[in-house]
Amino acid sequence: MKFNNILALVAIVAFVGIYIDLRRTGVLFGSDTVISQDTVIVNLPAQTFQLPPGQPINIVNNTVPTDVDTGAILKAFFREVTYLDSLDNDTVKIVLKEVISENAVRSREILWKLKMPLTTVIHTHAEKRGQVLFGGIATFGNGIGVAPSIGYRNKKDNVIFGSYDPWNKTIQGGYYIPLKR
Repeated sequence: MKFNNILALVAIVAFVGIYIDLRRTGVLFGSDTVISQDTVIVNLPAQTFQLPPGQPINIVNNTVPTDVDTGAILKAFFREVTYLDSLDNDTVKIVLKEVISENAVRSREILWKLKMPLTTVIHTHAEKRGQVLFGGIATFGNGIGVAPSIGYRNKKDNVIFGSYDPWNKTIQGGYYIPLKR
């Protein structure tokens, strides 16, 4: 009788251990699909842009014409003029926008667009998880025995199982390991 109690206790402990492992690995309430995502960021080398050299300032003193339109001069002085310049190559497009008024730069804006895309690679694969197995064992020898069996296969494909034959009143258990992967 003690042997049956010890065997039952070992079976209960094994069942609880397998149940905890199944809950931890997500076999009972999870999915076998794992999605991992990698973003590949392209680091471009530093680029320098050669701008043409500035022109020297020439001060010209001309005589003031006799027929001066002061209204046109003031209108031109207070008018806002927008200048656009751009630089475009294989990797980047740069646009410079300047607003000039009253002989001064009122605003300067630099816009750029990177033409080389950032790539996101998504890998979807099935992760190997534990699995509950159900089956049966048939024995032939001195007598015929049929025993329902339950087992558990872990991530490394090791299988532990147990069964009970109600006709011969025998308990069987076993453990399988893969010979080749």
